[in-house]
Formats: sequence, structure tokens, C-alpha cells
Amino acid sequence: MIHILFIENSIGLSGSTLSLCTLLNYLDSDEIEAHIVLSRPEQETYLLGHLRRPGPLTVITPKRRLRHSPFVKRMLERFGSRRRWIHNFILRVASLLDLGVVTLPYALNLYRWAKDRNIKLIHQNNGFDLGALFLSWMLRVPLVAYQRGDEWNSPAVRVLARWVRQFVANSMATRTSLRSLGVPSRRIAVVYPPVDFDTLRLEAPPRLRKDMFGVNTASPCFGILGMLLPWKGHQVFLKAAQIVFERLPDARGFVIGSAPHSQKEYETTLHAMAKDLGVDDRVIFTGFRNDVRDMLRLLDVVVHASVNPEPFGRVIAEAMAMERPVIASDAGGPKEILEDGRTGFLVPPQDHHALAARIITLLENPGLADRLAEAGYQEARKRFSADIHGQCMLQIYRDVLAGKPHGLQSAGSSSTPSDRVAARNI
Repeated sequence: MIHILFIENSIGLSGSTLSLCTLLNYLDSDEIEAHIVLSRPEQETYLLGHLRRPGPLTVITPKRRLRHSPFVKRMLERFGSRRRWIHNFILRVASLLDLGVVTLPYALNLYRWAKDRNIKLIHQNNGFDLGALFLSWMLRVPLVAYQRGDEWNSPAVRVLARWVRQFVANSMATRTSLRSLGVPSRRIAVVYPPVDFDTLRLEAPPRLRKDMFGVNTASPCFGILGMLLPWKGHQVFLKAAQIVFERLPDARGFVIGSAPHSQKEYETTLHAMAKDLGVDDRVIFTGFRNDVRDMLRLLDVVVHASVNPEPFGRVIAEAMAMERPVIASDAGGPKEILEDGRTGFLVPPQDHHALAARIITLLENPGLADRLAEAGYQEARKRFSADIHGQCMLQIYRDVLAGKPHGLQSAGSSSTPSDRVAARNI
């Protein structure tokens, strides 16, 4: 039995927590004993409600980093805006202070909980994390970091990343980012996040109806799902929605998700923007929902509108698994997930006119929407299976413990959607 410590240190309940839950449900319980540390109470609530076999679990929340504090933000606004070197100097000083005030106490708290649990390996679920690295040194066990996006490219990170035994990138785009940090290819595996097809069951009867949200059952609906963060492109979505409503007045748009505590102002901004655009009576802000499957089934078109390159795009894969047609930004991970015109549509980031045109096309052509949705579903079954994900991660754990670096692609992953040759199985 291999005792593995899984650490989820993120700002809220997001795709990383959901992916971790799916992984834990698909790991071989006869071989792996999971010990779980989370950073937020809502993550604990979610896992306890969705894990098939809950193991030892606790919440250890690190203190807020100084570099994100109001004081440092004021310093950056007052002095950092004048010279770039002053901006960087302030951030470096704050990061050094964080080391003693935040990172080390967090690592010690982790150590107190883990030291008597016979831990053999640490799986850090949110990429490179200094606290998890310190813990691996204290426990003298290898660290596996599941990287979900770009890492802060600093001299310190480039040096310390060498001590991570194995990186697992959630896409080829993320792998490229890790290579830019100097991480050698032999220590980077690519394993796409999992989709649990047992949970996203198409044959299950729908539990939600449009009229529950004050929407006519005959109204065509489109929506964007995910945490409310500026880079996720909700403002682009609202501008596109205004154009869609001009062409299809009966259509309705859904904004599904909530903002983390640090971004509540952005949520208020979105509501105000919807009012200014004159679409607040036709856009439904649902807030956080834990019934993603049912929300996806309400939508005739699923939109992904990130203005920065998305490292992967979990909601895209989930929508494909629910046989929903998807329109996504043509950058980062979505380029690996979707093949434009076959399994979905790709549009230039921040181009609300192009996004609106594609939404209108799919809403006005249900036959085309159905063809894209069916092709997307078949692709998702082949490439994002939770069972395959669990097998790949288990093999990585075995290899790391055996001292073998792991730089292969997982089953289903490839550099571009048009390159569908069978990848080497791990």
C-alpha cells in the first residue's frame, strides 16, 4: 500500500478540486492510500460529498501572502508605476517576507499533520508550490506537481523547480511553459484532466428546467461557466450577448459561477456592465452551482471566452462529454481540445463580434450544432476518460518511487487537434 499525500492549495472550489476528486475516485484503492490536505472549507465539503472512499482529510489554510495585501498594492500603485525596477523590487521584498511569514509556517503545519502517516510521495495538485517542496524535504519523500498553467518565471522558481521530482502538465501548452523555466523534458509528463463519464450521464433524466430560472422553455440558451475572474472573459461574453439578442430577442444568456473572495468587486462590475449594455433582463447570473451536469444540459451552446491563454479548459471537455456544442478562445489548451469546425468552434480571444457570430450560427442551425456536439462527445470519450487519467497517474507514482523519470505523453494527448496519432501509453 502506497501512502500518498494529496495537497490542494487553491483560492476556492474550482476545476482543480473537481479534478482531484475525480482522480481519487479512480485510483486503485488496493494500491493507494490517500491522505488529503485542502486549503478551503468549501473544498472539504465538496470532497466529503463526492468521494467514493473518503480517506484522512483536513483543511490547512495558509496565511494571505503579503504580495497580495492592500498595503503592497498601494505601494505598487504609488511607486511601482513610475519605474519597472521599483515594481519588481517591491514584489521581491514582499516575496522574501512571505517566505518567513507565510510559506514556512504553512509547511510546518503540513508537516505536523503528515509526519506520522507513513507518507511515501506528495502529489501537489496546483503546480509548483514552495510549501509542498519544503514539506517534501522535511519528510524526505519525492514531490509530484500537477501543473495547471504558467508558473511565475523568476530566478528562484527556476532553481527550486529542479527539486520537484516529476511535473505533470495538464496540456502541451503548459508543458511548453515548464520547458521555458528550464525543466527538462524527461521530467514532464502530459496527462489531461479527467472527465467522469459515470457522473456526467447523458441518459439520466434532467433535474433542471429553463423555467426554474424564469426562462421560456422554447428560448434558445447559451452560457459561460467557471469562476468569475477577469481573465476568463465574461466581459467579452456580455458584449457578444448584446449582439446575439439583437438578432435573437428570445435568446437568453447564462453566467454560471461565482467570484473568489478576493474578486467580489469584479462580480459587481459584471452586473453593472450587463445593465449598461441593456442585457441585464436577458442574462441570468446563477452564482456558484455544484450541479454542472444539469446546468450544461440547459444550454444549447456552451461558451469559453478566456482573454488569456487557458492552460486547459476543463469546462470545454465537460461540455463535450455532455454532448453540448462548444465555442472557445483560440489560444492555449482549447486549441488542443477542439478541432475548429469538427468538434467545436474556435474564435480569436477578445473578439466579441466573432464570438457572437458563432453563437448565432449554432442557435440558428440546430443540425450543425448537433453534428459538432456528437463529434465532440466521441472525442472526449477517447481523450479525457477518468479511468485512463487514473491509470496514467498511478503509473507515474510507481515510476517516481522507482526512481525513473517520466517524460511521456498520456493516452489521448497530442500537440495539436489535427495530429490524432495514438500517443504512447504510460
